[in-house]
Amino acid sequence: MEAFMKKIKEIFESTPDSNLKFEGDIKNLDYYNLFCKAATKEQMFRIKGNNVCAFNYQFEELDAVLIVFSIPINTPEETGAKNVAERVMEVIENLERSFITLDYANSEEVKEDKFIYITIVKKLGER
Repeated sequence: MEAFMKKIKEIFESTPDSNLKFEGDIKNLDYYNLFCKAATKEQMFRIKGNNVCAFNYQFEELDAVLIVFSIPINTPEETGAKNVAERVMEVIENLERSFITLDYANSEEVKEDKFIYITIVKKLGER
């Protein structure tokens, strides 16, 4: 857990210095394109077997960071939905420990992609 918290805070704190921005609607994300965009700018990370990308974002007219986790539904060590649900809850729990409060949080399963995506937004200056 400590390594997760350290890495997520590092990503959060370095994102404002990157030129990577997201200006769309967080309720209608194209996850594939987001991760491709992050990968081309070398802004895609791995935390505990999950891909993570972060973007500068405007949320409620304030500067914020948008962070998206991509959690595989089927991995060789996974045996069922319970394990996936536990992994999702672990990520959420670690995010709450890292930031105390989140300004936006959502999870969405995309069966075609075989991933669960967790989207969070944290306003800058409220760490």
